[in-house]
Amino acid sequence: MIYLPDGVQDFLPEEYRVKRKIEEKFREVFIKFGYQEIMPPTFEYSDNFSVLFDENNLYRFFDKKGNILALRPDVTTQIARIVSTKLKGSFPLKLCYVANVYRYDDPQVGKMREFTQAGIELIGTNHEESDAEIITVAIEALKSIGIEDFKVDVGQVEFFKRAVEDLELQNEEINLLREFLQQKNQSAIEEFINDKGIMGKKAKFLSELPLLFGGEEVLKRAKELYDTPKLGETIDYLERVYRILKDFGMEEYISFDLGMVQNLNYYTGIIFRCFVKGIGYAICTGGRYDGLLGIFGEHIPATGFAISVERSMLALQKQKKDIIDKSWRVLIKYKENLRSNAYKKATLLRGEGKIVEMYSYEKAKHVDENSFDEIIDMEE
Repeated sequence: MIYLPDGVQDFLPEEYRVKRKIEEKFREVFIKFGYQEIMPPTFEYSDNFSVLFDENNLYRFFDKKGNILALRPDVTTQIARIVSTKLKGSFPLKLCYVANVYRYDDPQVGKMREFTQAGIELIGTNHEESDAEIITVAIEALKSIGIEDFKVDVGQVEFFKRAVEDLELQNEEINLLREFLQQKNQSAIEEFINDKGIMGKKAKFLSELPLLFGGEEVLKRAKELYDTPKLGETIDYLERVYRILKDFGMEEYISFDLGMVQNLNYYTGIIFRCFVKGIGYAICTGGRYDGLLGIFGEHIPATGFAISVERSMLALQKQKKDIIDKSWRVLIKYKENLRSNAYKKATLLRGEGKIVEMYSYEKAKHVDENSFDEIIDMEE
């Protein structure tokens, strides 16, 4: 009864102040870029999520009518449902959120089963300017809380799709290869190629893919290696996005990783992840998902991202950044016949943004006065 299940945590007062401040900063950036806040329900019918998520990773339960419900594992899926059913016809549509999500994953460092995501969705556009804007907002959001020394790795799902097409691999084998690429495990990929008897151009494609990460030169290298028309168009698109990001002054944060893969299967185009130096996991993931709204009946292009608030807290802690401005704390001690005057004084000081606590002289004996910046005695 006194312990917590795996993957959840308590936030004590100081931790929670930091968490709320981060959420406020993210929300402020989103709104200034024109995104409107939305809040879907914490749970809905399980079928809305099981199309995209393994049911073993959902927190599912029954209501009194016997319906199978699930806690949301993802907000983007919910927004796709809302837009497809309630917000049709007013595009482009800019939406943002700060919400808890729930996934029954194996808990790891920086990976919880209940966690908070702050994100945006830009719905109704499918051009390079919208993808560049999404990446820019992610960068500005991380900068707003004081995170430094981070990179946004940009990729494209078309490269992985191209790598595995026509190989007649089972889903388990594709997932294994995805894991090797995510780890940049070159030797495991080479072994995979040999075990499956993959030959010729396909073998070369796979073996080169994890090596295509770095600066703008990666795109030039990719053009030399992959001279097919479709991949050529994909690389041209990435170059156009990069030119816009350079115009916005974002180039110092951008790198490319054409072997990038995402665990969520709804991405259809450009994808990206944000990494902070010294932290081995992404604190932000995003990309284009032009097919997701079609599941709910509306074929509308969309792009977006989600930042992990808890991982952002860890990044700030790692960089020894304090996001909270210290508030001036005032203690008012009063005689009981002056309680009304003491409250009026406290109200005045609170209006100035100060934290004020009131205690009668008898109760004040048990208060740690060293925790206050100012003490006011009201004796007369």
